[in-house]
Amino acid sequence: MEPVRASGGLAPARPRPSAADGRFDLALARASEPRPQPAARPLSGIGPTPRAWETVQNAEFRQRIAEAERSAEHPRHGYGQRNPSSGALGRYQFLPSTLLDIGWKTADGRWTATAQRHGVGSEADFLANPEAQEAAMSAFLRRVEVQIERNGALALQGQRVRGLNGEEIALTESGLVAAAHRRGAGTLARYLAHRANTPDAPLSARERAAFQQVERRLLDFQQVAYASMRGTPAPGPARALAQAGGAAAGG
Repeated sequence: MEPVRASGGLAPARPRPSAADGRFDLALARASEPRPQPAARPLSGIGPTPRAWETVQNAEFRQRIAEAERSAEHPRHGYGQRNPSSGALGRYQFLPSTLLDIGWKTADGRWTATAQRHGVGSEADFLANPEAQEAAMSAFLRRVEVQIERNGALALQGQRVRGLNGEEIALTESGLVAAAHRRGAGTLARYLAHRANTPDAPLSARERAAFQQVERRLLDFQQVAYASMRGTPAPGPARALAQAGGAAAGG
């Protein structure tokens, strides 16, 4: 067999590669390939710090309340907000009468021992303390649940009512609690009685405005998750609950 020719004359014959040479080349190529690096593991304890309302029960409901009150859009998630006209305080816009009802303030405006156990001895303390505001909200939700249970509103969950404009409204616990937060358990009960028993009865401008606010909460919170808080213990000594019709929190 003639050798392979190269320019200028005869080229020397090349040695045939052996099987060992092929294995060596393959191993060398594989060693040269970049190897995928394992994903970096996060350091223990590193990550976003939960915000105050995310550490307590009904976090989604609380966030939606703050959004409805327009406080969530402010700095510090609204915890430092004060309504200058109504005096409503914080992320959930607690009225002074509401803080009185849940046992955080006295009739003469002083902060109670319950509030002080949460580090609150002044309005400034309350506005600067997200954890205290969440504790106050928990107390308020427990109270409202008892009120709407006593006045019969809670028993209507699962039913439907015809709204002021003819729209059908499904009643859920989250909607009922949210409506009571806005206008009080008493106004909620009056609205439900009006729609069920005397839907054609005339309303004053003030009544209509209040009922429209109730309806807005019933509609907006229909699908919001809510877990009853009636069985959760309240911090501090038990306080007698007032009869249904207590003050609303929304300011």
